[in-house]
Amino acid sequence: METFQELEGDLINYMSQICPIRPVGPLFKNPLLETSSNISGDLIKADDCLDWLDSKDPSSVVYISFGSVVSLSQEQVTEMAYSVLNSGVSFLWVMRKGATSTGESGVLPEGFLEEAGDRGMVVHWSPQAQVLAHPAVSCFLTHCGWNSTMEALSSGVPVVAFPQWGDQVTDAKYLADEWKVGIRMCRSEAENRVIRRDEVEVCLREAISGLKATELKKNALNWKKAAEEAVAKGGSSDRNIQEFVDEVRKISAKKSV
Repeated sequence: METFQELEGDLINYMSQICPIRPVGPLFKNPLLETSSNISGDLIKADDCLDWLDSKDPSSVVYISFGSVVSLSQEQVTEMAYSVLNSGVSFLWVMRKGATSTGESGVLPEGFLEEAGDRGMVVHWSPQAQVLAHPAVSCFLTHCGWNSTMEALSSGVPVVAFPQWGDQVTDAKYLADEWKVGIRMCRSEAENRVIRRDEVEVCLREAISGLKATELKKNALNWKKAAEEAVAKGGSSDRNIQEFVDEVRKISAKKSV
């Protein structure tokens, strides 16, 4: 399972009573699986945004990405764009081509990039793990897919949670209420209303500065430490991988007799 014992111990222990499972994550942090930065499983060429992040102050940039599947409405994208402008924060926004629910490509308000100037960068794709590990990133506005959730936790980055469907809603609840690293943008019970710019701005400000932001960052760094210890030699995930390999070898040896 792409998780680690320290993060979801109670659930893992319960599920283990039903069937044999072992948490082996976070996989992207596992030193056994590290590869050259020139090798990637992604099919889309990364936009070069790391140099831009290098030019920014520590903890000054909001990273915005909703993954490779989620598509927001044009109205929601517009509200989010103005919230970023009004907040005055620097931002790195990953916006896929045809990223709205209607497949539109020209989704940003007219003059948005010009008004944002050097404090904003919009790309079609980014090397997310590297971005989240960058010291300039202060928080992550995310749809809360599980990969993004694990990468944020394991990188020590607080989140502003904006789930859209399925397990994203559960992930957002855990990020905010259980792991204490996130702020959830609230919607109606039907989970389908547009979040207005002033609401988004309030959440961004709360995650970036003030007592709440300090608390979120502290908790996020604690989870980062736990994740790194899990995949380090002798850690919980490292032991689980080794135990799995040992079991496979035993089964193979029995079959060869």
